[in-house]
Amino acid sequence: MDFSQPCLSRWVVAAVAAVLAQASAAADQARFPEKPVETIVPYSIGGGVGAMARAFATEAAKVTGQPWVVTPREGAGGVVGFTYLSRAKPDGYSVVFSPASPMTNAPFINASMPFPNTQIQPVCQVFENVFTIAVGEKSTIRNFSDLVARARSNPGSVSFGHAGPGSVGHLSVAAVERALKVKFNAIAYRGDAPAITDAMGGTLDFSAPAISSIAGKNLRVLAVLSEKRHPGYPDVPSIAELGVPSVTPGLNGLFVPAGTPAPVIEDIERLCEKVTTSASFSDSAKTLMQVPQFLSATAFRARIDTVYKANAALVPELKLEKN
Repeated sequence: MDFSQPCLSRWVVAAVAAVLAQASAAADQARFPEKPVETIVPYSIGGGVGAMARAFATEAAKVTGQPWVVTPREGAGGVVGFTYLSRAKPDGYSVVFSPASPMTNAPFINASMPFPNTQIQPVCQVFENVFTIAVGEKSTIRNFSDLVARARSNPGSVSFGHAGPGSVGHLSVAAVERALKVKFNAIAYRGDAPAITDAMGGTLDFSAPAISSIAGKNLRVLAVLSEKRHPGYPDVPSIAELGVPSVTPGLNGLFVPAGTPAPVIEDIERLCEKVTTSASFSDSAKTLMQVPQFLSATAFRARIDTVYKANAALVPELKLEKN
């Protein structure tokens, strides 16, 4: 073959360049991560999300040989941390470990958002944070049917506490109201803890806390707000069993800035699956009353979009005052 011919020479140069580019890309991918990864938690570092983030980071560090440094950036119901992420360099070294609430809930309760959802890329789901309908142990409300019957007989008289307007617990119970055509008296608190205290003391008829918040508390769980039963409460029916299939638990996972290279996203996605399905992470999650549930980037994004659309239909009916 005569490589002196101009067309052949150009073809060879192009082919060699393509091979070198592929080799370089493969080398870059193989090196990720080659330095510590900032793992942002946009909620209180002492809460359940922070504990799960630390468990994930510990296992991720073992797998990758690089530290995954858990960094709190809390505020505005997770919006502060996601805003930081939206402005971070899209190289995979800044990730958020969080519920999807700043993308699925916050846009409907904030007058303005400092970032559009298009600036955030979901990478994988790690676990579902399941919420409950729970009453104090001394409550005369014995089961979910009893609760619904009381609400129907006297609309607006049955009180419940939630962790704040637009929180997962709040919107989950609102979805129950909508599906069953009942009306509760919703009372907002600053987090699960004070609502649980008032439910135990009888000030509230029930509360809607996360399962991770009620361990050791004097509460009786009437239903778990998810499609299936929770292994921590195997005798408690899911809300879907009780005829309300539209309630979605808190969707927790990893997020990166939009524009992060596809090979890096794929690396993090594979790592996420490895960590989520590992025995050590599962053991850590079990002590926190959580159940790992991996979803790929595509499946996680689709689920987030579904919840966003459901909230877009639900929240305006609640007539919430926007922040």
